Amino acid sequence: MGRPRLDANVWLVVIFAFYFLTAAAYSVLMPMWEGPDEPAHYVIVLNLVRARFYSNLNYSYEAAQPRAYYYLASLPILILDSFNSSSDNMFMPHADWQNVYRPAPIFEWSHQNYRFLTGPYALRWINILLGGLALWLNWITFRRIVPEKPFLSLAALALAALVPEYLHIMSSIGNDALGTLAGALLFYLAIRLVSQLSLFSAFLSIAAAVILPLTTKLTALPLGLAVLIAAFWRGTGRLQNKKRLLLFGSIVSLGSLGILYLLSPATLRSSVAQIGWRLFNVRPESLKGIYLTTMLSQVIWSFWGKVGWLAVALPVWMVNLLTILALAGMLLSAISQIRSSPRGSQPSVWRVTWIAVLLSIAAVLKNGLNTDLTQGRFLFPAIGPLALLMVAGWYEILPQRFRSDLVIIVIILMLAATLALWHFGIVPVYFQPFLD
Repeated sequence: MGRPRLDANVWLVVIFAFYFLTAAAYSVLMPMWEGPDEPAHYVIVLNLVRARFYSNLNYSYEAAQPRAYYYLASLPILILDSFNSSSDNMFMPHADWQNVYRPAPIFEWSHQNYRFLTGPYALRWINILLGGLALWLNWITFRRIVPEKPFLSLAALALAALVPEYLHIMSSIGNDALGTLAGALLFYLAIRLVSQLSLFSAFLSIAAAVILPLTTKLTALPLGLAVLIAAFWRGTGRLQNKKRLLLFGSIVSLGSLGILYLLSPATLRSSVAQIGWRLFNVRPESLKGIYLTTMLSQVIWSFWGKVGWLAVALPVWMVNLLTILALAGMLLSAISQIRSSPRGSQPSVWRVTWIAVLLSIAAVLKNGLNTDLTQGRFLFPAIGPLALLMVAGWYEILPQRFRSDLVIIVIILMLAATLALWHFGIVPVYFQPFLD
């Protein structure tokens, strides 16, 4: 008799249960405003509700961001405000901004000044739901890529769901969760175009690829490019069909931009300016070897777990271990796919997955040449394809009877990372001083 194994549907419930429980725990353990840029995001939402205007850069340095998140987040705050106008107040204790990047709390919460901020916590928990919805879309996409390998899909889902930094960012106030959801939807559309192309779905996907990154978060832009590449690449056949798809795709793209300009010209202008700055601007000092090494280290660390305002991180040995395992998994995955890839001009779902990942990595690294604030969390719109490639190589080299165990291994490894971050970082730095 073999060992009893849990059904794939049971594992799916287990993974989502772990995600929601640990994300909720992060939202409680991290005192309010200690999530990155939370005050700057919340003031935009509060101004929309209370003053009926969209903040400019004088009110918040996040005001240049795409606007969809802030209008969406203003709805629950507006509802709360209608019942109790004080429930969404923005109380902030004294802040020591010199503690940014340091392993110390910025905001001087204590048991004397603590108060439960209903509105801000509501936005944290709504973001947890958005992050969960992004995971569900990634799960659907995994099943389309490898329908015959449910435990590979589950292992990838477990990795995406339980990365400590993902849990922290999804349980903080900000537009990352909506941008991550947009990235997950674009990844799904790109894979769907490759496996099931129709002219109508291509037009809808192209419109989404243009509009979503400009309205949610520009970190989803590489996934939008992946959709466009998938659409035009998949439109093979006679030259006439290619020309037709290119023509109508261009019309849809320009039409989408025109509609966005009519609805929100400020959003389009701000997004175009941001894209131009990030594409064509390079700081001379960023090309130095020391800076590049530091920037790459920050990206890697803040992908796995560097919470707060880049202040408290996973132990270095654990970051190195996770990075080595992830890179080895991606390398093994690439080797396996090269060996098994049939000859031909049609793109495979794996090629599109690699395109989405490489474009996202390139965008984050290029952003690092503009500013030293680039972070690994900007990869979260591509957390789905990244996680899939990271575990696919390990799945392929495992003996058949042990492949289902990869789900357990990933869950244990990621939960261990979270417990290490809590024990060595979050609790002593943020939570214990809060109780003293």
